[in-house]
Amino acid sequence: MFETTGRHAKSGETIVRHLAEEPAFEGIGYATAAKLWKSFGDNLYALLGNGDAVRLADVLGADRAERLVLAWREKLAEGDVVVWLDEHGFDARLAKKIIRLWGADAAAKLRESPYVMMALADWAVVDAAGRKIGVSTDDPRRLVAAVESVLYARLDQHHTWIGHRDLVTAVGRLLKCPPAKAEEALAAAVAQRAAIPIGGGFQAAGAHMMERYVADRIREMLAEPAMGDLIAREVSDGELHAWLDRQDLGVALDDEQREAVRIAVQERFGIVRGGAGVGKTTVLKAVARACASFGRTTHMMALAGRAAVRISEAAGWPASTIAAFLKGVEARNIALGPESLVVIDEASMLDLPTMYRILRSLPDGCRLLLVGDAGQLPPIQFGLVLHALVERNEIPSVELTRVYRQTEATGIPAVASAVRAGQLPGLPDKVDAASHGVALISSSELSTDQIVDVVADLGGFAEELRIVCAVKAGPAGTEALNARFHDIFAVGRRRHPTRRLAEGEPVMFLKNDYQLGLRNGSLGRITGIEDGKVTTDFDGTEVELSGYGLDDLALAYAITVHKAQGSSFRKVVIPIQKTRLLDRSLVYTAVTRATDLAVMVGDSEVLKQALRREAHAERRETALGLSMDPSYPTTTF
Repeated sequence: MFETTGRHAKSGETIVRHLAEEPAFEGIGYATAAKLWKSFGDNLYALLGNGDAVRLADVLGADRAERLVLAWREKLAEGDVVVWLDEHGFDARLAKKIIRLWGADAAAKLRESPYVMMALADWAVVDAAGRKIGVSTDDPRRLVAAVESVLYARLDQHHTWIGHRDLVTAVGRLLKCPPAKAEEALAAAVAQRAAIPIGGGFQAAGAHMMERYVADRIREMLAEPAMGDLIAREVSDGELHAWLDRQDLGVALDDEQREAVRIAVQERFGIVRGGAGVGKTTVLKAVARACASFGRTTHMMALAGRAAVRISEAAGWPASTIAAFLKGVEARNIALGPESLVVIDEASMLDLPTMYRILRSLPDGCRLLLVGDAGQLPPIQFGLVLHALVERNEIPSVELTRVYRQTEATGIPAVASAVRAGQLPGLPDKVDAASHGVALISSSELSTDQIVDVVADLGGFAEELRIVCAVKAGPAGTEALNARFHDIFAVGRRRHPTRRLAEGEPVMFLKNDYQLGLRNGSLGRITGIEDGKVTTDFDGTEVELSGYGLDDLALAYAITVHKAQGSSFRKVVIPIQKTRLLDRSLVYTAVTRATDLAVMVGDSEVLKQALRREAHAERRETALGLSMDPSYPTTTF
């Protein structure tokens, strides 16, 4: 028998979602689940728990009721967790994750101490559940959980480290206690290894483990002995120089590019960095050919699907998303060994958890090359990788500085370089469909109508144009702009009956779905709408979505700079809207998404202030650099 409370009668959302979305409950969709709740209300939990197929048959019929009862019994542990989550105000979608963590004992573990939920939910909700079962204010479980809450909140803010004083202050604020009690909580957390001291501050255990592993693994790769067998052997300087001298890529490699190829072929771990248009794609093409010539296998990838497609087209070599690569390695469809080179392009987007997973997947002797631009935005998730490693002297690295793409005639490289340095050069204030380079249309009162006018002046979206915004909200954020352009372009087209979607509109996928082969940020275009089903083409991958699946689809006339990172467009319009997110790295990333023309629209003073603000990556606090220090002892987890 399940415990129930009056809270269920207020919504029923938790049980409806669980019954509709759990594959084990075959034939129970949202409509049927809602009908069950409407018929039985709070008693539905008890009916399911007691296996009362007779009562349920009034709604489902005998056969479906019996199947549901059997399935509920088989999913008893998860159902018990769902009930507990609903009783205490948690999101029921956490149930699957909790079951994976603690199995059949999950519900008992939660009832014993709700504070085990600290990594999954907010402090206020967890603490309320703890106090509800009688946990005292100075219970060690509560004190440690408060420290964990602060450390997890830091991860949500993308940091992996916090200074001692800041941590004690934040813990005291949560517990509403004096510093001495907060210090006591911190000591308890350290004793339980929930907080790890490093460099005068502290880390959550998971973040510490990942940064230490990444640092240790890179050191190991740099120290690995030379390969000596006939198949996987080292390439001598003479052999490599001879190949570089006779290669035929259609362009001559400069000294920086030749060094980049050398690092890829001869080093176990290395970095190739550089700004927009400096020939990184040419290097990737040369690296793939060189490796093939010397019997190596090259695996190229990027975080974003669109970036992977671009790499493949430009370098003439197969490329995949990192997610697809990791899935292939796990399924043993991708074989890695001492002759393998893994290349990650757009590595500025690489977050700590992803880097950790990549390194865990690589066998001894496998090589890894990071290619990217440290001037761009830091990763969306927590930690820093490329930004933290580019200045490490022990890592073989080369910076490409000569501009090739976006020729000097466009003016984009020069402006991008100035923006990266925090400066704003003089720019033209008028544009048309034939314009190129970078322009600034100054306006103190930015509006959607102004952006519409600029897009029209540039020839519209048929010109491979995208609006790239700092934020979603506001008068010139993605939400307002997408709504405005939908109102303009959906006229006369077949539309979805309940969603703001029409045939021909650009869209973006909003989550990682490995079954569909799509990542959060994949860009596509709607090719058909029929009977509430939306067919979309994502770079050649056709996907049909309907019902709740459309929650993962959004209009993409305008996208955020973070989502645009890794992509490029002929023309880019950049609304300059005052927000704390606007800094030089965001503007630099936005401008360099354009190959022909970047048009900034907004208040020039707001733009100048943003360029004076240090980049977000420089404000992100991590400990990977400390972990890379050779004097810091290695750790085995």
